[in-house]
Amino acid sequence: MGTGLPADYKEYVYWFGPGGFDDYLIVCVPGVENSNTELAARLAAAHEGARVRTRLTGAAPRVPLFPEPGGWLPWGFTTGGDGLYWVTSEGAPDSWTVAGRPGRGSDLAFFDEGFTAFLHTFVWDTVEMPFIAETDGEVPVAFEPHDGTWLGGAGTCLEAYGRFEKPPGTYPAEID
Repeated sequence: MGTGLPADYKEYVYWFGPGGFDDYLIVCVPGVENSNTELAARLAAAHEGARVRTRLTGAAPRVPLFPEPGGWLPWGFTTGGDGLYWVTSEGAPDSWTVAGRPGRGSDLAFFDEGFTAFLHTFVWDTVEMPFIAETDGEVPVAFEPHDGTWLGGAGTCLEAYGRFEKPPGTYPAEID
């Protein structure tokens, strides 16, 4: 992608792999075959969306996208269509903060800390972004693993290059 990524995100990918929280917040990871959840494919889709919007409306993109200086780099989304991004900076990726953009509307929201701090507030249902819904389930919100395969429908099937094990509970009972 042309940049290093925050150390806490790389640690997350190592330990958790593909998946999300509360069937609502999905974290994109590199190397999976589902273009909707593959990190580089998500950035490419954001660029394509910005190009289409500019072509149709003549309006400039709502936010700068990476690799522009200070460009937003998508790392996750909600099933409601909201996007979550790192706001990149000239400093080390570990200093990047998080921002969000609703799927509908033009309000932008900023979180002045990084990836892990944002996930912590989400898991404990205390994130303060107006378009992030409160959980209907239990707190802390559980991580739900997925193996990153393309499920059909929207997106495309990519050539997978990650090495993620099957999520717990998908093996025969004697192996789990």
